[in-house]
Amino acid sequence: MSERNVELHRRWIEAYNARDMEGFLGSCDPGVEFYSLFAAVGGVTLYRGHDGVRRWWREFEESWDRPRIEPEAFFDLGAQTLFFAVLHGRGRQSEVEVEMPYAAVTRWNDGLVVYFRSFTDRDSALHDLGVSEDDLEPIAP
Repeated sequence: MSERNVELHRRWIEAYNARDMEGFLGSCDPGVEFYSLFAAVGGVTLYRGHDGVRRWWREFEESWDRPRIEPEAFFDLGAQTLFFAVLHGRGRQSEVEVEMPYAAVTRWNDGLVVYFRSFTDRDSALHDLGVSEDDLEPIAP
């Protein structure tokens, strides 16, 4: 089942990069907990359920011009996937081009995202999971 979760995670990111909000949302459980660092200044914002994910999408798209997620590696943790990536985009207000590494932990249940949390650095994600990168086998994007 867990290899399936990595593939589901790939498709979820592809939907985001294609600006397919309905496809992205369709991969989320109706009760999803979606924690985003990118929407919060100085903290983490929790978005709940499909309406919350829609709100996150709208806020994120209002802040960034042409954001794109470039996968670097996936890690299969059974019911969870860990993901290392680079966010590319341009700030709508600043017009500054950004390449920002980040990590994300996603929990899956019956093929749907039930929990998502992004981190501005890999070590924080690994610490949150209680694992070391040395103990993990990366899966190519």
